[in-house]
Amino acid sequence: MDGVDAESPDANASPNAGLSINLVVDDGSLLHFDESTPEIDSSNSKPSGDTPDSNKPYHTKRPHKKSRAGCQQCKRRKVKCDETRPACKACRLRKEKCIYPTTSASKAQSTTLVTRSTPISNSSTSSPRSSPQPCFDSDGSTVVVSEPMFRPPEMTDALDMKMLWFYTTRGYQFFSIQTGRSPAVDHVLQVKVVQHAFQSPFLMDCLMAVSSLHLRTMNQPVPAHRAAAYCSKAFEGYRKAIEAANPVDFPALIACSLLMVAVSSHPFRDPDSKPLYVIDWMQVWRGISLIFEIVTPRVLQDSGMAMLFYRPPVDLEKAASYIPNNLLFMVASIKSGDADDEHQQTYYDMLKYLGSLYQEIREHGFSPILDLRIVTFLTFVPRPFIPLAREHRPRALILLAHYLCFTKMTRGVWWLDGIADREIGHICKSVGEEWVHLLRVPQMVLRTEDKVEIAQLIINNRNWTPAEMDRYERDRDPRLITDLRLVDNQGSEIDISQGEWVIKSAFPIASPSNIANMPKYLDPYPELSSSVAEVMSNSS
Repeated sequence: MDGVDAESPDANASPNAGLSINLVVDDGSLLHFDESTPEIDSSNSKPSGDTPDSNKPYHTKRPHKKSRAGCQQCKRRKVKCDETRPACKACRLRKEKCIYPTTSASKAQSTTLVTRSTPISNSSTSSPRSSPQPCFDSDGSTVVVSEPMFRPPEMTDALDMKMLWFYTTRGYQFFSIQTGRSPAVDHVLQVKVVQHAFQSPFLMDCLMAVSSLHLRTMNQPVPAHRAAAYCSKAFEGYRKAIEAANPVDFPALIACSLLMVAVSSHPFRDPDSKPLYVIDWMQVWRGISLIFEIVTPRVLQDSGMAMLFYRPPVDLEKAASYIPNNLLFMVASIKSGDADDEHQQTYYDMLKYLGSLYQEIREHGFSPILDLRIVTFLTFVPRPFIPLAREHRPRALILLAHYLCFTKMTRGVWWLDGIADREIGHICKSVGEEWVHLLRVPQMVLRTEDKVEIAQLIINNRNWTPAEMDRYERDRDPRLITDLRLVDNQGSEIDISQGEWVIKSAFPIASPSNIANMPKYLDPYPELSSSVAEVMSNSS
């Protein structure tokens, strides 16, 4: 907890014992002040003229200026800062980035030293609603945030605190391609989401679950039963919050819908979990659409989290021209009387969204936009397609297998690791021999880990090579600014104006579904929560 932890002096201690103060500053480091005064031994005290050093010349003490507005690095190292801007001398010598706290943060820090008689519990109960405000540099490259000065009373467990610390320092980076590129996105994920979690316990449970699963993928010692408990509480709390639909919890529901995708991914990494789990996982992605049907556009805008759901738009008519011929023929050849006859249009719609991935890699190669299209693809999946996949219809599974080939090119996202190899293998075993020829590409993708070779197999061009683009150019890709926006599930650009959805592109916006259909979204969640808990308990 930010603030002051002052130890009251013992009543029987010497009056000269002074005061010992522990101060937690904005960056989380602990400063210790011991304002003790050395006791005077009256038996050895003598007039100054009788001391042996009385003949030494007198030197005035060099004036000392205390540093109260130094940079964060000097505070962390507990050294004096000369407060030179934009970079102090110490940081220049150490070749470190010099970051100064905001004026409001410094002021808040100094005001915590006013009194030591106020109980710490009082400060924790009065500050949960405090909102940290970001301060962006002129170049927009860095952001200094004054953190909320409180600790939630229910978080007394050391593991709980470790989970929250891990999310705010590293875990948040895996939920947007803009983290590290956009200070505003970093602020939302690192601060705003945590702020809402303090007010809505189910979101805090979700953060705990995300961190515990992430740390276990890094082989860190997080007990399996604790991770299972976090996941179970997250699923239960999220489900109850959706059913209650309390407007106070709407911002937390928005954030939780995104994080729940990672929480529900654990069975992919367990060899003993149910096959074709990707079908259940699709339902979780569709849950994001459910939240957008519950909350109003104004709530989404006011929450400050709309940017987390930015997607590149999809031109479905153009994307259709990039569909592989064998997949197009698989759907076009459906005859009257076929079991899939009445679902032919659903397959066509699915093919168009899949075509947008082929279009992206052919036109632009590897890029953050391609990664985003791959990750968010399941949010575009037509709703009628999910029951077809749940029935294990061969055409539905084959289309899923070709999508999973793309996920193998997305590196560095812990909750996507291993999905393609596991699920493509299950699909190949599930379809009959008459469909195997349509899985030739997915089967070849299983045999390689080379990203370029995977792309060559997907687009059926062994001579294809990606355009050379260094990391700086990828980070400064103008499409990260121009092509990311709010998009409906038909790929059309939309906006929020006066608290209502407004269509900005020529493509028609989907009519919202009736909220009465909500239980259809909630059906898989009990199954998901129990399967995740079972997997975690078996791995302990």
